[in-house]
Amino acid sequence: MAERERRTGDPELDRLMTEFQANSQEFAGVMAEIGDVVGQAAGADDKIRVRVSASGQLLGLRIDPRAMRLGSQELAETIVELSRRATEDAARRTMELTRPYLETDSR
Repeated sequence: MAERERRTGDPELDRLMTEFQANSQEFAGVMAEIGDVVGQAAGADDKIRVRVSASGQLLGLRIDPRAMRLGSQELAETIVELSRRATEDAARRTMELTRPYLETDSR
C-alpha cells in the first residue's frame, strides 16, 4: 500500500522520486561509512601511535614507555606531527569513499 501512496500518476515524476529515494538511501550508507573512518599514524620507531576520527578528533594515543625518554618538547612535537598525519590519513580514506559521488562526467 505504501508503494501506491508514492505514485503520482506521472511516470517521469514517479521515476524521479524512486531514483531520489534510492540515492538518499545510498547517501545515508556512505555517511555511515564515513562515521566509521579512522585515520592512523605511527612514529618511525612505532613508540608513539595516534588514531583520529574522520573529523580529526583524537580517538587514541599510545605512548610506549621508551618514548618517555624523549624530552617533553620532542614528545609534544611528535604527537602533534602524528596527529596531523593521522588526520591526513582519515581525510584520504574519506575521499576514497566519497570520490565516486563527487566525480563529474566530463563528456
